Amino acid sequence: VVSSWIERRRVQSEKANLTILFDKYLPTCLDKLRFGFKRITPVPEITVIQTVLYLLECLLTGKNAPPDSPKELYELYFVFACFWAFGGAMFQDQLIDYRLEFSRWWINEFKTIKFPSQGTIFDYYIDPDTKKFLPWTDKVPAFELDPDIPLQ
Repeated sequence: VVSSWIERRRVQSEKANLTILFDKYLPTCLDKLRFGFKRITPVPEITVIQTVLYLLECLLTGKNAPPDSPKELYELYFVFACFWAFGGAMFQDQLIDYRLEFSRWWINEFKTIKFPSQGTIFDYYIDPDTKKFLPWTDKVPAFELDPDIPLQ
C-alpha cells in the first residue's frame, strides 16, 4: 500500500524522502502498537497505515511542502501524520492515560523532531507559515458550557 502510494507522488525527491521516513518510523511504530498501548477500539494495522497516507495527502501540498523542500520539512509533516494515526485512538481511563504514555514513548523513541516541553505531542499543530509546533489552544477556543442552553 505504501509503495504504490509513494509511486503516485509526482516529485522525485519527495518519493525518496518519504521512502526513507516510512522505513524509519513504520516498523517501530507497528511493533509498539501491537503490544504496549490500549486503544479505545481495535484498529487494524492497515487502517493505521492508510490513515498516515490520508493525512500526508492533506499535509504535503504544494503550499506546505513545495517541490524543493528540505527533508526536515517532510519529516515534520510525516511525524505529525504518524503520531496522530498511531496515537489518536489511545484509551484514557482512571488509572492510565495511554495518550500521555504514547506521547512520552514517542518523544523518547524519536528525537529528530523536537516538541515543545509543555503538554503532549497531541497538544500541538504545525503552523503553515512558520513550520513550527504551536498549541491547539491558539486556534481552538476554550469550550464553556452555557447551562441555559439545552444540549439537545
